[in-house]
Amino acid sequence: MQKNDDFEFDKIIDRHNTNSLKWEKYALQDIIPLWVADTDFKVAPVIQAAIEARKDHAIYGYTRANRQSNQMVADYYQVKHGCQVEAEWVVWIPGVVASLSLAIRSLSKHHDQVLTPDIAYPYFHSTPLASGKQDNHLAMSYAQGRLRVDLEALEAHDAQAARVMLFCNPQNPGGAVYTQSELERIDSYCEANQLILVSDEIHADIILDKDKFHLPYLSVSDHALQNSITLGAASKAFNIAGLACSWAVIANPSIRQAFVNEMHGIVSEINPFGYTATLAALTHGEPWLTAMNSYLRANRDYLIAEFSLLPDIDMLPLESTFLAWLDVSKLQLDDPCKFFEKAGVGLSAGRDFNDANYLRLNFGCPRSVLENAMARIKTALS
Repeated sequence: MQKNDDFEFDKIIDRHNTNSLKWEKYALQDIIPLWVADTDFKVAPVIQAAIEARKDHAIYGYTRANRQSNQMVADYYQVKHGCQVEAEWVVWIPGVVASLSLAIRSLSKHHDQVLTPDIAYPYFHSTPLASGKQDNHLAMSYAQGRLRVDLEALEAHDAQAARVMLFCNPQNPGGAVYTQSELERIDSYCEANQLILVSDEIHADIILDKDKFHLPYLSVSDHALQNSITLGAASKAFNIAGLACSWAVIANPSIRQAFVNEMHGIVSEINPFGYTATLAALTHGEPWLTAMNSYLRANRDYLIAEFSLLPDIDMLPLESTFLAWLDVSKLQLDDPCKFFEKAGVGLSAGRDFNDANYLRLNFGCPRSVLENAMARIKTALS
């Protein structure tokens, strides 16, 4: 077994000239990109080896998952999260955003609205609109330093014009991991309003607080199991987002069939390298993942300590993800993103998540890069 210190999370790897979305945004500019949610870590050696073995075959035709690979996903849920998933419930899709669209289009043909968290990553708001629906926003709460759906407001919310509710757990942005009791209340609301919940759980394997754990929504109750679509991928935890591979777990056969029917003519086959990398991650990636989570935990703690010294920026304590959510409202800036870009740090604008008081900082990078960015932030504020 490879030692954790062989994974090289501190190593800086030049990503320029690789058509990287993250790095090309600031090409030829002295700006550290800490925005879009991919990390700057080299993938796990077991993933690299699996991809190289697949590459050597030298034929990369249309790729279809089989029952064996579906069972690998089912085994992952059993081993990692302690819940029962059947192989036939698994549907493979190139990406989670495509799955959001498929779910909306297949399940809400006769409904005008889609319920969605008011503060969430941008596709939670744009995808309903692109599907011809109104995005009906659910109020959020920052109570106890955890950004999540406001449950009291939710239970009073009128959902009559909606059939689908979008959900993000762990929450992006904010990093909250929903508890059993919180999920049960959401499930009760969905049952009372005859809603199908679509749960984006793409960050489920990046848990930073050692006393927290992820609960798949499908495990909450029999009702939740039969009236939900759970979305997962290895893309965030194992830094393989560009390989375009994800899955949906859909226990209800009628919901699953409607979802699959909607794929025809819209969604292509999965990427053969993404498929190979995903299976390698699920079956052999745990040592690397454990080491990365430890590294991210230390990065998070470093940022919390650093921002605690800056009176005008408040960092939300986060339980999951590698995405810090920063309250910059005290700075009273017209354009917070532009301000920090001029200081040499590229962050995600909070307005894109529907809260202009915040910025999102991606700390999935070597510590030295983070230290350089913090030095620039401090200089700008001084």
